[in-house]
Amino acid sequence: MKRSAKIIYVMLLSMTLGASAAAQQASGPYIAARQAALAHDYQPAADYFARALAQSPRDSVLVSQTMTAFLASGDVKKAHALARLLVAGEGSYPLAEVLVLSEHFKRNDYQAALDHLEATTVVGRAIDELLEGWALVGLGQMAEALRRFDAVIPVEGMRSFALYQKGLALTLVGDFEGAAASFSGQGQAAPALNYRGSLVWAQILVQLDRSDDALAFLRDFHGSGADHAVNSLMAQIEAGALVEFDLLRNASEGAGEVLHLLAQALQNGEGQDGLLLYTRLASHMAPRNMQAVLLSAQLLEQLGNPQLAIETYAQVPRSHPAYVQAELGRAQALQEIGEATTAIEVLTQLAGSFENLRSIHMTLGDFLRQDEQYARAVRSYDRAIALIDQPARGHWYLHYVRGTAHDRLGDWAAAMRDFDRALELAPDQFQVLNYVGYTLVDRGEQLDEALEMIQKAVAAQPDAGYIIDSLGWAQYRLGFYNEAVVHMERAAELMATDPIVNDHLGDVYWAVGRKTEAQFQWRRALSFAIDYSGPEAVDPKRIQRKLEVGLAEVLAEEGAAPLKVADGD
Repeated sequence: MKRSAKIIYVMLLSMTLGASAAAQQASGPYIAARQAALAHDYQPAADYFARALAQSPRDSVLVSQTMTAFLASGDVKKAHALARLLVAGEGSYPLAEVLVLSEHFKRNDYQAALDHLEATTVVGRAIDELLEGWALVGLGQMAEALRRFDAVIPVEGMRSFALYQKGLALTLVGDFEGAAASFSGQGQAAPALNYRGSLVWAQILVQLDRSDDALAFLRDFHGSGADHAVNSLMAQIEAGALVEFDLLRNASEGAGEVLHLLAQALQNGEGQDGLLLYTRLASHMAPRNMQAVLLSAQLLEQLGNPQLAIETYAQVPRSHPAYVQAELGRAQALQEIGEATTAIEVLTQLAGSFENLRSIHMTLGDFLRQDEQYARAVRSYDRAIALIDQPARGHWYLHYVRGTAHDRLGDWAAAMRDFDRALELAPDQFQVLNYVGYTLVDRGEQLDEALEMIQKAVAAQPDAGYIIDSLGWAQYRLGFYNEAVVHMERAAELMATDPIVNDHLGDVYWAVGRKTEAQFQWRRALSFAIDYSGPEAVDPKRIQRKLEVGLAEVLAEEGAAPLKVADGD
């Protein structure tokens, strides 16, 4: 499937790469449009392309580029209008063909969809046959539709894809036995399932009065990572509630599943902006497929367009089980654009509506902690921890982050209780070992134990600059200056622009008498401190004072014990 999918991907994107002479001459709007498109800022790109198109309305390449930008921005209606112009003219425009086809399916005009597919190659031969199958399902020609699906099964790399589509088609006519046979592999290996496929298979099993099998499958497939939608389905099944098959209701939605699955299959190997076109079309043909909406939003985040991702996440209705995942994604995107207060409000409302979902309280706690609202963060973590039924290794994180919040509030005793619990659950967890070891060193407490903790963390993560910095700093505080130099230099190699690491290296150099090098490192630390936004505080005034009078004088001014500085420079 990878080879066929790659060909399809190239076909879909090829029209966006060329620029005709007429378009290039439409200076201002066209240049702005190209810049916006390259930045994946699709809404402004569509607007600018449309302005350029008004100056060169007969330029087919410009029509194609405008169409692509409108589709990426989510305005399928405008994209389709331009697609019809391209299909009616000369030249080959694969994306326009797919758009016109999607509109046939959207209007449930299955004969037009079939005619279109038979007249030209739209996506690729194997994918086109699956789409023909769905058009035939819509026309009520089920036997012929199944023959089309079966014809794709032997195609290299297409077996799972075709079996899944065939199984879905059978659910539309109520043949859940046949659907189960298809999902089971028709006597051979079962097709690989993705997240949405797991929901489909579970619902099929329920229709066959195999509720226990459905529950066992969902638990095995999702494990501890089950989200709200999966847990809601499992709760319904466990309660014996009526669970109808509701993931597909017509052939248009089935055709949308083809494009959605294609985008997922390509997600880890191709450019994300091309995949976005698939998910936009999938959502257009199957508007109830919220997984396609979520995938569009996630792709937009990966492409660096959080604002459009926010708008896309907001398309998931509150009544849908995917709403929780959408709101969590929307909050993350809001934080990316600097709207931390709004993001926290989104999560606060979500936590109020879904009081028993641990993941929401944990995420809210993380956002509050990052916003330095440590007391509120602790309360959110308290709620998340209270919702743990059976403590497991993976729960170390909640105790760790609550411990860091307690530490920021100045309650070290409460922090250590959490850190101890985190290490009970995960004794070799390097983040906890490093944090506790480094903090003990900074507090001047239990230095030998702190050094041992950090050494364990370094053994687990030998290339983590911030942990090696902790080791060097602990050795420095213990007076092992020469050993500290080795590790601090290594940390500076790994984190060359980190102001804290450079500041520490300066102190260590001073301690061994390398004063010129120490001053150089302090100057570097000072230059990097301007843009620093890490978890630890940087004190530029203290660094500047060390440059003026040296470390020994600064320590004396602070009432700290003097260093034993080596002779020479």
